[in-house]
Formats: sequence, structure tokens, C-alpha cells
Amino acid sequence: MRSRLAESLRYILAQGDGILSIPHDRFQKFLTDLETGPVSPLAFSFYNDVVLAIEEDDIESASGLLTELTKLPPRNGRLQILDLPDPNQDAIGARYARFLNEDPSIKFEIFPPTQEVAAKCRAQIRDAFALLDQADPELAAELRALLREIILAAGTNDPKALTFDGASSFMLWGAVILNAVRSDGTIGMVQMLAHESAHNLLFGFSADEALVENSPDELFSSPLRKDPRPMDGIYHATFVTARMHRAVRQLLASGILDNAAKEKAEKDLADNARLFKQGIETVQKFGKLSSLGENVMRGAVEYMASATP
Repeated sequence: MRSRLAESLRYILAQGDGILSIPHDRFQKFLTDLETGPVSPLAFSFYNDVVLAIEEDDIESASGLLTELTKLPPRNGRLQILDLPDPNQDAIGARYARFLNEDPSIKFEIFPPTQEVAAKCRAQIRDAFALLDQADPELAAELRALLREIILAAGTNDPKALTFDGASSFMLWGAVILNAVRSDGTIGMVQMLAHESAHNLLFGFSADEALVENSPDELFSSPLRKDPRPMDGIYHATFVTARMHRAVRQLLASGILDNAAKEKAEKDLADNARLFKQGIETVQKFGKLSSLGENVMRGAVEYMASATP
């Protein structure tokens, strides 16, 4: 993903030579950093806006966005857990909120978490990684490789309004936003991390080729949402339930869970198996998968066939 982003930015720089007004030395350093190590997920969002500005012949905005891109702080290899800045007062907070709330079919309000709520959620994330490090170090390592940022936020308190548990975006690749107001404990957090990181994994897979070829206007029943969803959403939901199943199954197999956690894990394992079955039936019946989509989903199908009666 970083290589593809650098390649496209170099093309924009070459085509815009003499037109775009940007700090060339700083831009070249950013490209070098991009190709050699992790960057802020915000880089992908700025790229998105740059392309849209160029398509509108808004060279001034494109130049400004490219300049802002070069100012993004470098990222080390460690996963960062950040509180969402107030989207109503902070430009970066507004950018996170906009790209992690991009589904036109469903909109929800996103707020900064309270200090108390954020601290409790951070502790849950630490505990979740501690469990995975013992029970499934391969998945724990993959989560740390896929994710650069976990953004803690809060949803509305209005019981009649839509809210969220977690969200990811292709144009914030490497970031996930979590609703820090949680009551599902460490086992739930393990599954949430497996869930949202799986979306990022699929985004990375689909950088060169779409996973599904159905029209976005075709809507189907989703295993994880009450509202009908495009096949791409069904595909994602089905795949991530297999990942959640694998994470919980590894926890159970490790023997490190206490009785209460084991009881929840066994229930969640059954729920994930049921949801996967529901989703894969829809994918297999109505999905028009690319060769890549077939290959990726085949792994999930084979895993579930080996892991469930």
C-alpha cells in the first residue's frame, strides 16, 4: 500500500511540475520515508483529497493538500492509541471523522471520548493484546503490522440515534476507530481488533483488484448489519466473522481463560460460526467474485470447514 501510494504521488509530482506549488525537498523526503517505513494513515486521506482536487482543476487546493501531507509526523513501528480530537474544533479530528464515516447509507455522530472512558478502553486493548500474545502470537503480530493507529472515540447517547462499535476506511489504511464506550470486556475487544484489522487486510488485498464485481446498487442481507448491504459489504462481513472465530477459538484452545471468560468465548464462537454460515451462503449464491476475491474467501471457507462441525 505504501509503495502504491508513493508511486502515484511521484506521478502527480511529475505531471504537476511547474503547476503545483509544493516544497519539493520536503516532498521528496516524505516519499523516501513513505517507501522505507510506516506513515500516518492520514496520508491516504490527503491523497484522496488531492486526486479529487486535481480532477476539479483546483490546483491551489491540491498544492495545499500536498504541502499538508509532507507535514505529517513520521510513525515508528509501534501501534499508537490516540484519542479522537474534537471534529468540531480540530481539522485532524474532522478528517478522521469524515473518512471513518464515509458510508452514505449510514451516518453516525462521532465525539471525543472522556478521559475516564478512554483510559478504560486503553486497558481493555492492553489486556486483549496480552491474551493474544499468549494464545495466538501470530495474529497478535499481524495486528501490530497492519495497524498504525487505534483512534478512540464515542458515539451518541441518544438511544434512538445510530451509533457504532468500530469503523475502518480504505482511505485511512492502517487506522481503525473504536467506540471507547464498551461493555463487552477483553474477549469482546479481542474480536473487535480481529474484526477491524481484517477490514484493513482486505483493503490492502484489493489495492490492485476488486474482490467482488457486483454492482454497488445490488443489496443483500448482511450477517452483521440489519440494513441491506452491497456485496462488497457482505463479503467483508463474512470474512471478518471467520477471523473473529479464529481469534476466539485460539483463546479457548490455549486454556488460559477463566470460567467466566470461557463461557463468553464459547457463546461468541457459536455466534461467529452462525454469522459466517449466513454470510457465505449469500456470497456463494449472489456474489460475483474476482479471482482474487475467490482466493481470499477460499481460505476463510476452508478454515471454517475445519473448525466447525
